[in-house]
Amino acid sequence: MSVALRSATPDDADLLARHRAAVWEEVGDWDAASMARQIPVWRAYFERALAEGTYLAVIASEDGAVAGSGAILIQAALPRPRFESVRSGRMQSVYVVPSARRRGVARAIVERLLDWARSERLISLTLHPSDEARPLYASLGFAAADEMQLRLAPESEAPQRPAAPARRSVR
Repeated sequence: MSVALRSATPDDADLLARHRAAVWEEVGDWDAASMARQIPVWRAYFERALAEGTYLAVIASEDGAVAGSGAILIQAALPRPRFESVRSGRMQSVYVVPSARRRGVARAIVERLLDWARSERLISLTLHPSDEARPLYASLGFAAADEMQLRLAPESEAPQRPAAPARRSVR
């Protein structure tokens, strides 16, 4: 099957929000009820960010049916020596519907996003892949980076996480 790719518009915000929720559910971080409450928040964010150009997303289709999506959150960055760009990116929510997996859909999405990032001269791209997706990203040149994180949201305000086996991060 051939994968068709198109740029997302604000009209795709609901699809992108549902795909993001599916990613979070699949990696074991969140339950369906938590994600159902989050989808409207993400939908509103995606509508605005896609219109403003601070979020670039791609929708993949096979035979006219949506097969997946993926995005880059564009972030402000300090210019660096010999590289004057003031933007970097965070690849997010690369998702392929289960019936379309293992057929190159994710690779097609990521390659399109990489082409765009290079053409726009983003300084770098970061991501948090699932264990299953790491080989794909490594084959495209991504490498582990030394980064630390501090979560600032109080636990009382964060959605409750279910007890889960080994946690895999995809955000």
